[in-house]
Order: sequence, then C-alpha cells, then structure tokens
Amino acid sequence: MNVLVVFEPAYAGSPCDAVWIVDSPENRAWFERHSMYIDQNSAVFNPVSAPLNILWNVLEHHPAWTEINVTGEQMTREIASGIADEASILNETREGFSLKRVG
Repeated sequence: MNVLVVFEPAYAGSPCDAVWIVDSPENRAWFERHSMYIDQNSAVFNPVSAPLNILWNVLEHHPAWTEINVTGEQMTREIASGIADEASILNETREGFSLKRVG
C-alpha cells in the first residue's frame, strides 16, 4: 500500500491508496472529492501536528504500507532518526521525500 502524506495547504494532485492531508478548506474539499477512492483509514490532520507524529500515526493506521510519499515537508534529522527502525529514505526532493519499508 502506498500512502500519501500532504503538508501543503492547497493540494491539487492525485490520491494514492491512502492519504493523510493537513487541514485547510482547500484540502478538506479535496479529501471529500476523493474519499470514495482512498483507504478508509485516511485522515485530515491538524496543521500544528509535528511531522514525525503524523508519520507514526500513518505507520500505526496502515500496517500494510510499502511506500510513504510526503509532500510539503522536508526530511529532517528528527524524522530520519524517528522512523529509522521502520523506514528508510527512498528519495528526497525540494517538494518532499519518499520512504520505503525496512526489511
């Protein structure tokens, strides 16, 4: 399962199998338009939530994940060390990063 985690306040891209998206009026509308196509454990999250906490919630709610694509947030040492036992960095760009399951 591929999971998309969006920290952009006005996301306009395509959904993945599951989506976690930061709360904003634009993102709520996007989520509602796509809700029938994404996993029921997808969520809209609070913009003050720490990125590492969101990733841990994603790991908890989607135990069958294979790849997590993050947009609107950069990889940090805190994130890298916080998820090191579960995931490795697959790719980093100016827009975000991708993780793959360890093991």
